Amino acid sequence: MTLVPADTLTIPIGYRSNVYSKYIKKVEINSTPYLGVVNENTNELEFYALSEKEDDFNVRFQLDGPNAVGQLKAFEVISDSTLLIASTYRIRLYVTDFDGNLKRTIKTDNPERIDKPYVQIYYSNQPLVIDKDKQDAYVFTRVDTDYNGPGIWSGTMFLQTSTKKDGSNNHIFKLPSHFDSYIHGSHFCHGSHVLMDDRYLVLGITFYNNILIYDLEKEDMMERKAGSKYFGDVFPMDEPKSTSDLHEKFYITSNSYREVVSDDFNQMLYRLAYRGVDYIGPDGQRRNWDNKQPSVIMINSDFEKVGEVDLPINTIYTRMNFTHDGKLYLSLNHPDNNPSEDQMVFVGFKPEEL
Repeated sequence: MTLVPADTLTIPIGYRSNVYSKYIKKVEINSTPYLGVVNENTNELEFYALSEKEDDFNVRFQLDGPNAVGQLKAFEVISDSTLLIASTYRIRLYVTDFDGNLKRTIKTDNPERIDKPYVQIYYSNQPLVIDKDKQDAYVFTRVDTDYNGPGIWSGTMFLQTSTKKDGSNNHIFKLPSHFDSYIHGSHFCHGSHVLMDDRYLVLGITFYNNILIYDLEKEDMMERKAGSKYFGDVFPMDEPKSTSDLHEKFYITSNSYREVVSDDFNQMLYRLAYRGVDYIGPDGQRRNWDNKQPSVIMINSDFEKVGEVDLPINTIYTRMNFTHDGKLYLSLNHPDNNPSEDQMVFVGFKPEEL
């Protein structure tokens, strides 16, 4: 299969908003599709209607006081009246209404995790997903340990927590043991996961070709081939590196994966792959991870790879993405080639058979 550019979506934003967000998600509220955008500068959720029938709106959150939830990082829509909020306070989740009023606090630091301590991680592509039928949330976690030593890629990867009152918490999705001794740079924590059919928790690891699929009903782990045609698994560091600059250089010059996006309409997954580039460009300037050459891997409902499509370099800001009306929308507000500072601009790609 391939992806064909089908349309362009332009969303005007206010002067207090930003065309770059670390966390966006397409959601439905009262059967209306919205693009939810985290604005860390104002501590607001911005909801942009993807239907002309409804208006945009914002939800403001407090940093202190009785309704405090901390600095906003991620969210999920639990129902038409409630939200699940994740913040920089990484041992709690918060249930709020759409006025930002705190309804309930969920403690997430009480369950034991096998082998090593953990922290909730919010710089992955989708750190927080929810099964609305069961009201269970799955929070992406990582070992709270030194990036320069083995262990960060071992243990369980998710905290399963009930959003119901007095709900349970437990750790699930233990990685295979061959990950235990790996040492990669800190930037390789930028993985991604999705929940498919409220049953399959799919994890894409930044340095690993295969995707890992956890069947929540059978409590069983599967692996499926989902690697790029351009490269194989990324080998661990020969020796642990001690500074952030060296971690960044290792990441930028290495091949990697980042986002996994679910397309419920077409029953597909899209996985973004990135080929490494020289750390110093022809202009003598340092490059960053947005300068790596991207491609989109297409995966069907049987978790089989069915295509891979190249994207232009330094043109598409792939970290901002969502699916809507059977299309994969990717941002055109690339930092090196941005068409607008007051509009979010997306190109919609439609999957087609070759």
